[in-house]
Amino acid sequence: MKVRMAGEERRLKILQAAKPLFAMNGYRGTSVREIAKAAEVSEALLYKHFPSKEAIYNEILSYGSGIATRLSRGLDRLEPGAEKLITIVYLLFEHVLFEVPGHSEEQETHERFLFHSFLEDGLYARAHFNSIESAIWDVIEESYQVAQRNAQVVDMPVPLVHRAWFAHHLAMALNLCHLPEKPAFEYEGSKEELTQHAILFALRGIGLSDEAINRFFNPDQLNDFRKSLFQNDIH
Repeated sequence: MKVRMAGEERRLKILQAAKPLFAMNGYRGTSVREIAKAAEVSEALLYKHFPSKEAIYNEILSYGSGIATRLSRGLDRLEPGAEKLITIVYLLFEHVLFEVPGHSEEQETHERFLFHSFLEDGLYARAHFNSIESAIWDVIEESYQVAQRNAQVVDMPVPLVHRAWFAHHLAMALNLCHLPEKPAFEYEGSKEELTQHAILFALRGIGLSDEAINRFFNPDQLNDFRKSLFQNDIH
C-alpha cells in the first residue's frame, strides 16, 4: 500500500513540475530531461509513470475539459431557453476573464498553455476547444431553439455555431489584453464594467432580443449562480 501511494505522489509531482515548464516554454521548448530535473527524479523513473512527453502534456489538458463538464452539469438546473443561454454567455466571460473560484493556479497555467499552443502546433488549443464543444454545444443549441420558439431571438444570417464561437473568442481576446500587469490595451472603466459591456455585446451578437436580455440578464443573480457551481472548491 505504501509503495502504491508513493508512486501516485511521485506521478503528481512530475505533473506539477511539468506544468510551469510547458506553460513558460511551450510543448516543443520543454524536454523530458528538464521535467525530470524539476521533479527531482531520473528520466528512467519518469518514463515508468509516463511513456512520453506527450502523455504528460495530454494529462494536463484535463483542466479545461473538467471545468467545461462542471459547468454543463450545473446548467442542468435550468430549463432550456433564453435564460439558460444568457447564463452560458455570462459564465463564459466570467470564467475566461476572471479567476475560476478555487482554481486560480490551474487557470493561470491553462491560459499560458493555451496561448503558447497558438504559437506552436495548436494541439492544446484544439483539444480545449473540442472539450468545450463536447460539453456545452448541445445545451446551447437546445436553448437557442426554445428561445426561438418563444420569439426571444431575432433572425440572423450568421450560423449559430459561428456566433457562439465569436463570443468565446471575444472573451479570449479581452483576456489576452489583460494578461500583462499593465493591460496591453486599456478600455475606459474597470475590468468588471468592461466585462458587463462585452457580455451585453455578445448577447446581442448571439441574437437574443432586448426583451429576453432585459428579463434575464441580472448580473447579481448570475454571479450567485456562478459561485454555487464551485462552492465546494473554495477553501
